[in-house]
Amino acid sequence: MKRIAKRTMTLVSLGAMIGLSACGGASGDNVSATQAEMGTLDPANPTTVAFYSYSLAYPTMKPGMEQLIKEFNDTIGKEKGVIVEGVPDATMQQYKADISAGKAVDIVQHPFGTLDSSRISLGFKAYEDTFPQEELERHLEGISPNALELGKIDGKMYGLAFTFSTPIVFINGKLFQEAGLNPEQPPETWEEIKAASLQIKEKTGKDGFGLAPSNGWITEGLILSNGGQVLSDDRKEARFAGPESTEAISMWKDLYQNGASAAGTEAELSEQFMAGNLGMYASSTALHSGAKQAADAGGWKLYGAGMPRFADQEAVPVNSGSVLAVRPDSSNKNAAVWEFIKFVTGDRGYTIITSQVGYLPLRTGLADDPNGLKDFVEQNPLYKINLEQLKKIKPVAIWPGDNATEIATLFTDAIVKAITSDDDVADTLTKAQDAINGMIQ
Repeated sequence: MKRIAKRTMTLVSLGAMIGLSACGGASGDNVSATQAEMGTLDPANPTTVAFYSYSLAYPTMKPGMEQLIKEFNDTIGKEKGVIVEGVPDATMQQYKADISAGKAVDIVQHPFGTLDSSRISLGFKAYEDTFPQEELERHLEGISPNALELGKIDGKMYGLAFTFSTPIVFINGKLFQEAGLNPEQPPETWEEIKAASLQIKEKTGKDGFGLAPSNGWITEGLILSNGGQVLSDDRKEARFAGPESTEAISMWKDLYQNGASAAGTEAELSEQFMAGNLGMYASSTALHSGAKQAADAGGWKLYGAGMPRFADQEAVPVNSGSVLAVRPDSSNKNAAVWEFIKFVTGDRGYTIITSQVGYLPLRTGLADDPNGLKDFVEQNPLYKINLEQLKKIKPVAIWPGDNATEIATLFTDAIVKAITSDDDVADTLTKAQDAINGMIQ
């Protein structure tokens, strides 16, 4: 998915946060950079919150996201005095245009990679500066600790992990069996992926494996799984041209250029897999419902596997998806936004997100809860793979500074060129890394 932009606010003391939240505030107060004041909501005069969401613009995710908003408006929103208006934002550009135009943009379903840019230039705020500390800490209990680290910049949460997945290899059980492979014992290493892919192609005439060179996020997991780095820990230097990274991308290039990985974009490979013409497809669980429907309609069974590893090294999955980034402009908006955040990232919210939209439940206990997702996970065992990978997930890179969008594009373009062209992998990655570091410095 694509990446975008954000603006910082200053940390407030715990005592001030609790005191201000307890006494409330006037409806139209502008909130200063050092406040975390919570206004008094009024059901008779509800506060309207604008929520910009790319999921609302995608047919497979739209119904679940609409249900999420409707349930909130019909229950907690009605009770407390909050109305959430969803704004579809397929290209993740509308919220930027509306901010520039001076419109209220209160919550954004924001991709990870350009979060720092939005923090700097578009007025997005840290959660610690916007909501009462005790309430925030209490609400975050039960969410995967690894997930809570994903939207942090310089130790502060500028986005709460919302909808995301770890990588999964979807498997067409019919093509596996026709090729003499066992889908219940899927490949675990990249070497085994290559062998299985070539066997499927030889026996069935169909492509065996697909991973789009322009996919972005899985690329980072590939590099990390071979001991490489994408960005330094302090986010001041790109490091994706080292020997381990070069070796990982060279392996992928070998798959791609020697018939073991199908050519195509994410959309093209997804369509190929749904049509039953691709043995394995590496992507996000957001595609699970569509893949399952395609399998049922096509008369084949859907299987899955986790992120492949390099030889005896442990695979290191990274995350796709989004955070909830916030920029309320008054004490009442603080209170209204907080009510919606609590609902959509609470038990009911994640039950809807996982069962209706397809992403992981970051409240992992729901997978064992009979009133939550226990039945759903048992009926859809591929989610168990993702939940297991969540225990060892590493954050996808949040590119630093105002140039985050340009940096992300340079990185992706270099990976595509390294894989699909005859150019030297190390040279291609080094040139892109140097260009990016020039932008960071």
